[in-house]
Amino acid sequence: MTNTTMCGDEAQCVQSRSTTYCMCRRGFQKMLDKNSCQDINECLRFGTCSQLCNNTKGSHVCSCAKNFMKSDNMCKAEGSEHQILYIADDNKIRSMYPFNPNSAYEPAFQGDENVRIDAMDIYVKGNKIYWTNWHTGRISYRELPASSAASTASNRNRRQIDGGVTHLNISGLKMPRGIAIDWVAGNIYWTDSGRDVIEVAQMKGENRKTLISGMIDEPHAIVVDPLRGTMYWSDWGNHPTLRETLVQDNIQWPTGLAVDYHNERLYWADAKLSVI
Repeated sequence: MTNTTMCGDEAQCVQSRSTTYCMCRRGFQKMLDKNSCQDINECLRFGTCSQLCNNTKGSHVCSCAKNFMKSDNMCKAEGSEHQILYIADDNKIRSMYPFNPNSAYEPAFQGDENVRIDAMDIYVKGNKIYWTNWHTGRISYRELPASSAASTASNRNRRQIDGGVTHLNISGLKMPRGIAIDWVAGNIYWTDSGRDVIEVAQMKGENRKTLISGMIDEPHAIVVDPLRGTMYWSDWGNHPTLRETLVQDNIQWPTGLAVDYHNERLYWADAKLSVI
């Protein structure tokens, strides 16, 4: 039997003056209960790939999801030079181009003294930005700035309130906090920490339904993953939901929930601990 046959395809033979032994090749690891090597699934380790990971024997292959392209081993959205970052700041919403070093903060919406924007989300397909106003107990939206002459012409014909802001006809809101857009089904989700409920409605406020009432103390941020049919929310109360608690230790005021859809990770900011 040759040394190569003795070690197999997953290992290599190492020889010294006093001994000869088999060492697992790169991409394989030694099995604890057997004198053999097994493939390492690199895809189980977060961060191996920027987005999609396909494990192969002794290695792996990274790829990017649809509408993304690989650049320096990272997946970046196509047309990144046109991407816009929107930031809520008290009673205003600002925008900037994150991949343009010369970009400056531009005003996208300026509210009056009655406006207090707690959370917002973008409905890209509908070209709208939605936000909650806990100060007045309203959910509002505004069409994003037109990017073409055609859309500018159509914007002139739409019904506008308060300089282009439309308030959804949703009664009884006490303190709406978090808001999330389900762009697949065309629904909006929100939390109301004044009534301790989580509700859903269609994009214009029709067919409103209460999803959760009770067993939550002070619901705050909310985010949805429509592709997997999952909803996540944070609770600032002392006795939060018992449905399926993901994190309850070393957390104070969780807010700003965000889903990394491709890597299946959940991110949030803690307003009291000042950490992400």
